Amino acid sequence: MSEARGAAAEIRQIPLAKPWLGEEEVRRASEVVRSGWLIQGPHVEEFEEHFAAMVGARHAIAVNSGSSALLVALAALGVGRGDEVICPDMSFIATATACLFLGARPVFVDIEMRYSALDPGRLEERITKRTRAIVPVHYAGHTAEMGPILEIAERYGIATLEDAAEAHLARYAGGRFAGTLGALGIFSFTPSKPMTTGEGGMIVTNDEALARRGQVFRNFGDHGKFNWSELGFNFRMPEVMAAIGLGQLARLEESVRRRREIARRYTAALSGHPRIATPVERTPEDTNYQLYTIRIRGGGAEASRGAAGRPRAAPADRDEVARRLAERGVSTRLYYPAFHHQGVFRELGPFDDADFPNAVEHERTALSLPIYPGLMEEEQVYVIDHLLDVVAE
Repeated sequence: MSEARGAAAEIRQIPLAKPWLGEEEVRRASEVVRSGWLIQGPHVEEFEEHFAAMVGARHAIAVNSGSSALLVALAALGVGRGDEVICPDMSFIATATACLFLGARPVFVDIEMRYSALDPGRLEERITKRTRAIVPVHYAGHTAEMGPILEIAERYGIATLEDAAEAHLARYAGGRFAGTLGALGIFSFTPSKPMTTGEGGMIVTNDEALARRGQVFRNFGDHGKFNWSELGFNFRMPEVMAAIGLGQLARLEESVRRRREIARRYTAALSGHPRIATPVERTPEDTNYQLYTIRIRGGGAEASRGAAGRPRAAPADRDEVARRLAERGVSTRLYYPAFHHQGVFRELGPFDDADFPNAVEHERTALSLPIYPGLMEEEQVYVIDHLLDVVAE
């Protein structure tokens, strides 16, 4: 047994994710509290400027959450009652519910299995005269198939809003950053993301008119000095969030580098296993590995013995694998179930699983493993060893 594996044997609790914070974030947040300027001030403006520069966008609009970013971006596109918005059948719930809050109807398209993102081959059949926007999601930090999606959107004259909530510094096919290819892109800064402000979100665009609409909508529809000529709401980012975000931006590249390093170790250890499907990359820069999501394939029913001669549990399905790993202190989770199975969308149906076979398969087999910048190699060895033990044939 290697030294790392020996150390791993002592580990008992490994979380799925953990924010990577330092003294710079503490210093900046304390500075804001002492200043007394707590709501959307100079730190927010500086955060917007630095974030836009980092991803190569002309404009960035900071808001209080990634979910708010989706809502504000859709509103900036003019999405409203009677419109349809196309999105993948698998993502975090806000991708679709943001449409409902504006009176629009989310229209679900199955995912493709390679990148777990909206399937461009199924997109065109879902477009109608009511389609106002397409929202591809860069799931787990892996960029969606933006080339064909953008081509279809342009051909039909439909706006594209990228849900890049999980895709900070991921480059599509090694080129432009996720979030900057469509009319608008959004990012989230919750604690599990490659950078965090606690909550918080950002909208980016190269279109000045869209940027102005977003800025007005996030601030009650105010055009200046209480000139409320259109509907809006309070989606402003607090100064403390922006201050933490500035500190996080300074370490974002390192955060993504570490995630990619951890992902490479997972893939080296797990690829080729008959019961485990590992993530696929176009290029090394194509994903930031916000999540490391595997799929658990079916296996036999007989138990075997591990290398140390101890009995191994019988091969199990995904839920059983997750349960057994939890017993050994390893946190895992399904990200995410299919939308068409969620009660909040029941009135949009009826739905048929046959229309969403890949989303259903993802819901049945996907399992995200612990990944965050502070994950130690010996902790990762512990995760790998116990995963291989649980799924052993």
